[in-house]
Amino acid sequence: MKKKFGQNFLRDKNLLKKIVDSALIKDKDVIEIGPGMGALTTFLIEQAKNLVAYEVDLELEDFLRNLEQQNSNFKVIFKDILKVDLSGNSEMHVVANIPYNITSPIIFKIIESKNIKSATLMVQKEVCDRILASPGTKDYNALSIIIQYFMDVKRVVNVSKKMFYPVPKVDSAVFRMVRKEKTLEDREEELFLSIVKASFHQKRKTISNNLSFGFNLDKSELNDFLDSLNIDSNLRAETISSDKFIEMAKKWPFNKE
Repeated sequence: MKKKFGQNFLRDKNLLKKIVDSALIKDKDVIEIGPGMGALTTFLIEQAKNLVAYEVDLELEDFLRNLEQQNSNFKVIFKDILKVDLSGNSEMHVVANIPYNITSPIIFKIIESKNIKSATLMVQKEVCDRILASPGTKDYNALSIIIQYFMDVKRVVNVSKKMFYPVPKVDSAVFRMVRKEKTLEDREEELFLSIVKASFHQKRKTISNNLSFGFNLDKSELNDFLDSLNIDSNLRAETISSDKFIEMAKKWPFNKE
């Protein structure tokens, strides 16, 4: 096993089938990230119209090329998924046990590739907890808000670390995200992302302190704006709903340049 690629292989066939069934990819075009020894891949091949898998470990080439030859709807590409342009006109769906050391970059690449309509992903359980977190909970952060803005998210199943070989140090979870209709205009969306990131810049500081620092704003003017939206300026960002952050971006009165 190549530790540098963060590979831990899942062998439980019932669980693998559950993951693929939950992805709802029957007769659809599918991308897999890091097929490894093909445990998940074989179940995806059975259901997908076409499956393209991206792999970086060239030591798996003989095995995956052989699998490719046996299945006309399967293609393997030996490239780093983070360096591939996934955008296009055709609707795509991602199903993957993604390398945990590059979880966030992969999730954001999926979000940015607007032709990808859904993704069913296995990640560290604590990352899944953050992605699905609600306002006022310890796991709620900028990641929760940003992903929930772009996607409807739900947990599929928790997965014990004992179900992998080699056994990793952490438990995992599978979640599914489905792309939402766009809520904000492009410029508003950029502002929304900046507001969310600035609001969580220092977790122990109030939203007023973080935003005034992040945008170099006069605090009294900022507090008046927050008051107009019924947001208590003394609250911390983790208590504020994503709808309120969207409202901030829509009504932001300050210089938007």
